[in-house]
Amino acid sequence: MPRIDYGIDAPGVVRNLAVIGLAGLAVSFLCQRFAQGTWLWGFRYPFLFAGIFCVVEAGLMLLYAKVGKFRHRDRLLALAGLRGDEHVLDVGTGRGLLAVGAAKRLTNGRVTAVDIWKTEDLSHNARERTAQVVKAEGVADQVEIKEADATKLPFADETFDAVVSNLCLHNIYDAAGRQRAIQEVARVLKPGGRAVISDFKHVGDYAAYFRLAGLTSLKLHGPYLWDTFPPLRAVVAHKDGKAH
Repeated sequence: MPRIDYGIDAPGVVRNLAVIGLAGLAVSFLCQRFAQGTWLWGFRYPFLFAGIFCVVEAGLMLLYAKVGKFRHRDRLLALAGLRGDEHVLDVGTGRGLLAVGAAKRLTNGRVTAVDIWKTEDLSHNARERTAQVVKAEGVADQVEIKEADATKLPFADETFDAVVSNLCLHNIYDAAGRQRAIQEVARVLKPGGRAVISDFKHVGDYAAYFRLAGLTSLKLHGPYLWDTFPPLRAVVAHKDGKAH
C-alpha cells in the first residue's frame, strides 16, 4: 500500500525558497548570457550561489517531509519509552504522525491528539484530514482528536503517562507563551511520566522551562543532521514520583 500522506511542513517556506532559488538561477543565467561588459556581469555568481542555496534548502525540507519525518517519529517514540498501556498526549499533532505512531505501539493504551490546525504550519492542515489519516491507518479506536491550544490544555492535572510533540512550540512566537506551553505539558503529565519535545529552535529553552516546572532527568538529544531539515533536537524530561 502507498504511504499515507502526512503533508509538507511549512509549505510556504518551501515554496518561497524554491521560487527565490529558481529566480536566482534564472538571473544568473541571464547575466551570463546577456550582461557581459555591463555592471550586471559581476552579479552572476552571487545570484548563482544564492539560487543553488535556496533550491537545496527547499529540497532538503521536502526530503524531510517525505522520508525523514518518519525516521524522526520513530526516534521520538523510542525516547518516550512506551510500554503499551499508557495514555499519550500528542501536542500539535498536525496530520497525526506521532499520534498514529504511538497508537501502533500501544496494546491497551490510548492517544489524545490536539492541535489548532494552521495551514501555514503544514500543507492542507485540518482536523478532518487528521481524522482521515487516523482512520486510514487503522487506529481510529485508539486515537481521540481534540482542538486545543498548547498554552491552555483542556485536561486535568496528571492525566497523561507520556506527552510528545514535534515542530509545534516554535509556532508560539513569544517566549512567555512557549513557557506556558511547557508548564501545561508538565501539569498534565502524571508522576513518573515522560515528555519528549522536538523542535529546530528554542529546545534549550524548553529544557530550562521544564526544570523551572520541577521536572528532572533532563536530557537533550541531537541535533539530528542526516534525516531532518532544519536539523531537529529533542528534550526528554521526567516527572518525579510514582503514577497513581
